[in-house]
Amino acid sequence: MRVFKSYLRGLLQDLRDLKEALKNKEYCKAEKMVDRLIDDTQKGIEDN
Repeated sequence: MRVFKSYLRGLLQDLRDLKEALKNKEYCKAEKMVDRLIDDTQKGIEDN
């Protein structure tokens, strides 16, 4: 459970950063952030 909460805290921060990038119309940065989230999620799925 501790590892999962740590993951969620990181995800929450990433989502806040993504929201800020979109708010500031930094679309290239936001796209890169989404790509990284997708890659990290895919790797997490494959590791299990």
